[in-house]
Amino acid sequence: MAEEGRASTAHRFVTAGLEMLDLETGEPELAVIEAVDALYGPPLQALVEAELDGIEPEAGIDLSHPPRALERR
Repeated sequence: MAEEGRASTAHRFVTAGLEMLDLETGEPELAVIEAVDALYGPPLQALVEAELDGIEPEAGIDLSHPPRALERR
């Protein structure tokens, strides 16, 4: 029951937001939004909740390349 409540709350939130932007959506569009949220939602939430205060930023970061190994930083 709690999962069903979260789903209906999310559905109302998304629908209201799209209506505010004057975007018309049907069930196919909402299904895609729900699928994307199911796929990316949990990892994004984990990132938001991660405790990153003690981590030093990488010096000379180049976002066009993967992170360097710790010994090369």
